[in-house]
Amino acid sequence: MAWATMGVRRRAGRNVVLLLVLGSLIAYAGPSRARAAGDPADKIEFSVREALAASGQATFWVVLQEEANLAPAYGLLNHSERGSFVYRKLKGVATRSQAGLRRMLGARVGAFKEFWIVNTVRVTGDEALALEIAARPEVKRIVADRIYQLPPPEAGVLEPRVDAAEWNIERIRAPLAWSTFNARGEGILIASIDTGVQYSHPALVRQYRGNLGGGRINHNYSWFDPSHICGNPSLAPCDNNGHGTHTMGTMVGDDGGANPIGVAPNAKWIAAKGCESNSCSLAALLAAGQWVLAPTDLNGNNPRPDLRPHIVNNSWGGGGGDIFYAATVYAWVASGIFPAFANGNSGPGCGTSGSPGDYVASYSAGALDVNDNIASFSSRGPSLMGPGALKPNIAAPGVSIRSSVPFNGYASLSGTSMASPHVAGTVALVWSASSSIRRNVANTRLLLDYTAIDTPDLTCGGTAADNNVYGEGRLDAFAAVQLAPHRDAR
Repeated sequence: MAWATMGVRRRAGRNVVLLLVLGSLIAYAGPSRARAAGDPADKIEFSVREALAASGQATFWVVLQEEANLAPAYGLLNHSERGSFVYRKLKGVATRSQAGLRRMLGARVGAFKEFWIVNTVRVTGDEALALEIAARPEVKRIVADRIYQLPPPEAGVLEPRVDAAEWNIERIRAPLAWSTFNARGEGILIASIDTGVQYSHPALVRQYRGNLGGGRINHNYSWFDPSHICGNPSLAPCDNNGHGTHTMGTMVGDDGGANPIGVAPNAKWIAAKGCESNSCSLAALLAAGQWVLAPTDLNGNNPRPDLRPHIVNNSWGGGGGDIFYAATVYAWVASGIFPAFANGNSGPGCGTSGSPGDYVASYSAGALDVNDNIASFSSRGPSLMGPGALKPNIAAPGVSIRSSVPFNGYASLSGTSMASPHVAGTVALVWSASSSIRRNVANTRLLLDYTAIDTPDLTCGGTAADNNVYGEGRLDAFAAVQLAPHRDAR
């Protein structure tokens, strides 16, 4: 079926809606001229006021009014120029609009940190300082600091392999995509925001972008550890939890022997340690989000948006309805980075999808077992972010997934954390096979949606084809690669 006529099937209506929704992200990212009226304290989140009253001092986030207009990025065909535009625009707006606040803070306190991917400043201070900040006209709101608990994956069982491939890799028909289209992720770079990665793992070291070959390793622009968990300075990737090594293995893992565990084994990877261990601080996650858009050297200097990844996997999240990370996801999409997210492990109740996976702009995965049934723990929609927002977007294997773990080992784990890497790897296969759709996030979403295998479940609303349990259906990597516009298409 020709790509141009793909919308004639039942998803045509949903596809038009999706394009309109994604288009609205441009408007969302435009400059905001609204100003809060009345008492400056009204700008301060209640939990911040509570913390200040209880302790006299608190760490909070000051979000500024002005937002960068990233709309022109969607019209830039040169991928390097597109990334640079998004970075420069975000950095410029933050630098200009934060200038007065930063001067005031510099004279008053020592503990503050500015960010640019979200126009915000992290401040530690007392109630008087918070009120003084809130009174400033450029300040939109003051919100509480937070820590995201990494949902602990459940131990899985070892399921039998199918034709030498792990069951989950075979189930999404990745090996058929490899053999039919000779596409294994070549030319595609995947980033991970997680607990880190054991970069020297036999199934991962070949695919690490910092591996220059011949025994030469250069970690600049391929590793970021904002909390300095792996050292200060943090000079090489580590994983003190194992979660990030496992998710990375499902995306790209292959030791060249008995362990072909990854969906896209010829893709490259980089990693940001946004999760310190079993939890992820908002400061680390936001710094990691910036680094994904414009990777830096090991000292955090000399940002290179031209070295940004094609895809970023996020197997982390918190409670639903939290908008703080939204501007980060919108910026990734504007620069052509596909945002894959776990949908959360808070099922089986409805409306349990977690943020940021519940954003319309995020592409989230629910977890399937070996019998293609949704896992009981897999979070369900609908999203709390807006009416009609289907979540998860798609369902992928996430129960008893065998993958890499420190140190040089393998283990079977379960969670939507394990499902999302299948989506990230599938996008790598599609973009490897089809350069014409590369960095086109909206059309890639439509492709994944269209080729998903319908799985009816109306428990949480929706239709047999599109529902809040399986999303658009079960992920089919082969069908997605097959339907993508190929280089020799006429």
